[in-house]
Amino acid sequence: MNTTRRAGIGATAIGAAAAVALLTAPDASALVTGISVTNSDKYCANSTYTVAVNVTATSFLFDVSLSDNDTQIGSTKPSSGVATFSWTPTTTGSHTLKAVQEIISTKSTTVTVVDCTPTGGGGGTGSSAANPLAGLLSSLSAH
Repeated sequence: MNTTRRAGIGATAIGAAAAVALLTAPDASALVTGISVTNSDKYCANSTYTVAVNVTATSFLFDVSLSDNDTQIGSTKPSSGVATFSWTPTTTGSHTLKAVQEIISTKSTTVTVVDCTPTGGGGGTGSSAANPLAGLLSSLSAH
């Protein structure tokens, strides 16, 4: 009889532990459904873009975190099914943006960032030294 009582207590303890685990686990329907970056023809280093992370409607209780090549950008609660982040890449090359909600749901996208710094010329000082034909043109129009 004593052995039966211990087995019953053990089964009850296992059942209670399972119930606690079920009640404290994140909602399985809390899912990241998509990730997108501001539509652009190119992504430039040191420019700011908006990253939108779409989640299921039942996910509003759980924070969404965003990282760039495993460097944390931020964490926020979604509003109306979207968690929004500002992202400013500081280096060129491939950047993997990864959104995570409660460890169980992730989505990522990869963006190539380029250097958009203007190179040489351009400035427009009005000097004829920048245009070797300027002197020839002015001498022809003087005649």
